[in-house]
Amino acid sequence: ATFHPQLSKLYNAELNDWDDNLAPVIYAYNTGEHSTTGYSPFQLMFGRYPILPINHTPATFKFNRPSDYWMKLIK
Repeated sequence: ATFHPQLSKLYNAELNDWDDNLAPVIYAYNTGEHSTTGYSPFQLMFGRYPILPINHTPATFKFNRPSDYWMKLIK
C-alpha cells in the first residue's frame, strides 16, 4: 500500500508501464527520510547516508594540448 500512490501518479494505462516506474519509486522510498524513525531505510541498513549521483562532481580536465592529455593517460 505504501508504493501505490506514487506508482499511480506515474502509471500510464495505455502503455501499462507501472513496472518501468517501480525502481525509481523504490529508490525514493529507500533513500528518503521516514517520519517514524527520522532516518531512511538505507541509513538504518548501512549506517551512513546514501551516495547519490547528484553528490558526485564531474571531473574537470585542463590540458593545453591533446598530447598533454595523452601523457596523463599513459602515466
